[in-house]
Amino acid sequence: MTSKSVDNVAQRENQLQNWNNFCRYHVGDWHGIWTKYSPEGHSIDSFKCVRSFHLSEDSSQITQQNYYTYSDGKTELQDAGPYTSAGLSFNGHLFVVLFLDNSFSWGSTKIANADAQLFCETGFAHGNRRMSLSAVYKKSGELQHIRAISEQLDSFNEALPSPGVIQPDGVWQGTVKQITPDLVTSSPKEIGWQPLENECGNNQVFYLRGGSISCPLRIESNTVLDLIVDWQADPNKLFRGIRHFDNCELSRFLLKVYES
Repeated sequence: MTSKSVDNVAQRENQLQNWNNFCRYHVGDWHGIWTKYSPEGHSIDSFKCVRSFHLSEDSSQITQQNYYTYSDGKTELQDAGPYTSAGLSFNGHLFVVLFLDNSFSWGSTKIANADAQLFCETGFAHGNRRMSLSAVYKKSGELQHIRAISEQLDSFNEALPSPGVIQPDGVWQGTVKQITPDLVTSSPKEIGWQPLENECGNNQVFYLRGGSISCPLRIESNTVLDLIVDWQADPNKLFRGIRHFDNCELSRFLLKVYES
């Protein structure tokens, strides 16, 4: 077997692992409350959406439908996909979604394109619940808004938790894994607890309903950038996803899992 063949086999195995995580944790009808926040952290809009991910009988593809119900009563249906293990597409364009265990992260892979907005969404599934947060930036680099999505399988949960700083009960320890844009995954390593404020650098931290996000108010194209999302899924478990950019390009996504 040639080195090229070995590389192709490894690439295919990475694709299948990414696909299997997608199928295992995210297929279903996710009923969500979507809340939009201003750069000052104020809630400016909220509506409902059901994101339905359906797996074909032969497990070869996933279709997606988003059914929106807005605050004024209007509804909208949006189709996406189909997705396959070989690649995900949206509106005819291929993009990379990183599925690391129960987490997912997708969006812009470059921060130096002045002709396009920067958008990133990171989230986690835990049992019958999901939580994700996204940051959207203007072409000028200024933060435009943040979106928080709290979801539950098969039905809506209107009772969202109150925002607040994470207060671990007892001693928390964790593990960290990473995945690169070419879907290469590392082995887990043990880590100690670090509050979000210790990892955010000069970012602004927003404590929102259900989760927290650390992101800059303005993006400079020549800087190292971390976009961080926290979700305390239950009193004894917290997920942290870090979307890391080097030299204006996405270089890795890290999943940290803390437990007490």
